[in-house]
Parts: sequence; C-alpha cells; structure tokens
Amino acid sequence: MMKLYLFLIMLMISSLMIKNLYMYMYMFIMLMIMMLLFIILNNLNNQFMSIYNWLGMDLMSYVLIILSIFIISLMYMISNKILNNKMFNLLMMMLLLSLMLSFNSMNYFMFYLFFEISLIPTFLLITMFGYQPERLNAGMYMMLYTLFASLPLLLIIFMLFYKYNSIMMFMLFNLIYNINLINSFIFYFFMLFAFLVKLPMFMYHMWLPKAHVEAPVSGSMILAGVMLKLGGYGLIRSMSMMMKYSVKYNWMLIILNLMGMILLSMLCLRQIDLKVLVAYSSVVHMSMMLSSMMLMLTFSKYSSIIMMLGHGFCSPAMFMLVNFFYERTCSRNLLINKGLINLFPSMMFMWFMFCIMNMGVPLSLNFISELFIMFSLLSFSKNLILFLIISMLLSAMYSMYLFISINHGQMNLLMKNLFNNKMLEFHSLIILLIPLNFFFLKMDFMI
Repeated sequence: MMKLYLFLIMLMISSLMIKNLYMYMYMFIMLMIMMLLFIILNNLNNQFMSIYNWLGMDLMSYVLIILSIFIISLMYMISNKILNNKMFNLLMMMLLLSLMLSFNSMNYFMFYLFFEISLIPTFLLITMFGYQPERLNAGMYMMLYTLFASLPLLLIIFMLFYKYNSIMMFMLFNLIYNINLINSFIFYFFMLFAFLVKLPMFMYHMWLPKAHVEAPVSGSMILAGVMLKLGGYGLIRSMSMMMKYSVKYNWMLIILNLMGMILLSMLCLRQIDLKVLVAYSSVVHMSMMLSSMMLMLTFSKYSSIIMMLGHGFCSPAMFMLVNFFYERTCSRNLLINKGLINLFPSMMFMWFMFCIMNMGVPLSLNFISELFIMFSLLSFSKNLILFLIISMLLSAMYSMYLFISINHGQMNLLMKNLFNNKMLEFHSLIILLIPLNFFFLKMDFMI
C-alpha cells in the first residue's frame, strides 16, 4: 500500500513535466483498482486491518476508497475538454491521494490533516475550471464553511492527545467513554460539527448548491460522489468514540434531519436550474442517511454505508446528464431544456433510469438502503412514520417533475441541430448504472 502512495506522489510530480499524460494516468488508476481488489478482498473484515504504522482499513474504508477511484476514473473519461491541462491532472492526483489517505488513516490528527487537504484541489477545481465569474464566491463559501467548522475539531484533537497521549482511533474507541474534558454537549457538538457541515446537514447546506452550480462536471461528480461521503465517514468514526454522548443527544439531530428532508424536497419542486435541483436532492439523501447513522446501531450503520454507496453512483450520473445538456444548449434552465425526448430518445432513457434510481426503485441500491433506513428509524420510534411517508412522497414527486419537465413540453425549434451522439457518454452512464442495479446480488459483502 505504501508503494501505491509513492507511485501516486511520483505521478503527481511527473504530471507537471510530461504533456498528454492523461491516458497513462487513466490506465494507472485502473491498475490501482485491480491492485486494491487483489490485495484486500481476501483479508477484509469488519475490524481495522493495519497496513503501515498509522494506516489501516476496514470494510467502510475499503468501500469508500474503491468508490473514490471509480468516480475519479469516470471523471477522466468525460473531462475531454480539459484533459490535456497539466494542472487538472495534478489536482486529480492530489485529490485522489488525499482521499485515500483520509479513508486509510487510523490516527485522528492525520485523518483531520488529509480531510482538510482534500479541500485544496476541490477549491482549485471550482475556481480555475468553473464556468462563470461567480465561481470565486462559491469557492470561498465552501472554504469558509468548512474551515470555520473544522477549527474546533482540531482543538478537541489536541485536548484528547493531552489527556490520553494517543489519538489512534482504535485506542480512543475504548478510552473516550468516560471523558470529562469540557461540557458534554459542547464536546459532542464540536466533535461532529466539522462533519455535519461537510456532509452537509440541513441548515449548513448553503455552500453545496453554490459549489455545484459553479463547478465543472468533474468537480460536481467528485463533490457528490466522494466528498460528501468523507463527512459521513468522519461522523461514524467520531460517534463510535463517544457513544455516551451520542445516545444522549442524537435524537435532536434525527428530528432536525427528518424535518430538513421534507423542507428540501419541497424546495426541489420549485427549482428551474437542473444542477441546483440535483444538488438539493443530494442533501435530501444525505439527511436521510444521517438520520439512520445517528441511531448508532450496527444495522443502521450498514444501511448508511449502502446509501452512501448508492448515492455515490447515482448523483454523479445525474450531474453528467445535466452537463450533457449544458454542453449543447449552454443552459441548465428547465424552461429551455424541454421536449428533448423527440431529439434524443436513447439519452432520455438514461434520464428515466437514473431518475427512478434517485427515487428508490426496487432492487436498486437506493431502494435497499431506504428500506433498511426506514426499518431502523421505525425501530427507534413509530411516530417517525409520518415524516418518512411525506419525505418519500415528495422525493418521488421531484424526481418525476425532473424527468417530465425535460422530456415533455414544447421544444425550442432552434435546438434541433445541437444534439449529437457520443458513445463515451453512454459508456460512462452504463458503467454507473450497472453497480447501482446489480449490487444487490452481492449484499452479503456488507455483512
């Protein structure tokens, strides 16, 4: 594994010196997937598997690392306009390296360090390769939200090290139960605040639609596919270390997220910008995942991981489809992109598939995760069924609203010559569609 990281660092340096390196980088990423699968699959279990010193891996780390490599590989496939840019290649390798080290870190400070480092390439992706002048404002929103929320976490990490002389996660799991550093609620809130903003939780989500709107398609894919999962990963790790406080205070976050799901789903029904609609739907899914995660049950934890995995396949595909229209019509407005089933029925089939996956059609990963999450929440309180029914209904409504608005209605006659087929786009969408629909055949992998 350490050799793999050294190769990545060497590739980052060479990307600044060698022109047209993207094909070699893409091949190398594919090779990494095979190496990771070969090395880890036969030894994987639900406990930390030490790799080297402060590096380790368990099932959740493994799933999210493979998802990161998978999404970044697809980003190379569709970013044909900026693929020859050496800075873009460097940012992609830097982002992949920071994500893998974040998911591999058993040391809490190293996890925090790489958690923050991953912001740098994301910020540069938005500000350097975005489409509009407002991208600077969006990048600053993201940086300020995340950095402001993360500083209290750094202070708490130093306090933990001062008290226990260790910040290794597997040691803190056993030591931190009786912690009395500061007021329990303050400790609980600041320990989770950085990850709630990163996820993002309802009320701290305003940076996400701005970042998605101004980011290129590669930036939107990595934000929706992986960066949001980094917040969920940190939450699971942190709550496992303070079970006493989680049991005491988590019910407040469960209620808040369920209410946020309903409000954001209603907000989706009023959107006319395709990217903003998909971005808000991501926050809805993350709110549902967070509600399940807060129960701190083994079943709810795996339900949340399945939802993170399903959302990691579905949401990047929807941003790819939005970009498909934006490249041809130069607009993401629902009032302009209408009646397109007459021009491009094959691509509209892809829209249909991913819209129903987004609303949780049976046997997809989203359906399985939502079903498990409903069981988990109802085991916590039967009174939550009203929240769940309303949120599921609204989720289906905005998914159908998105599909119907694009496919039907009066088409702009000036758009007839703008559409052409690109097999690469179909291949990229099919690559995301296959695991989203057929992963249920291997659900024993999560046990």
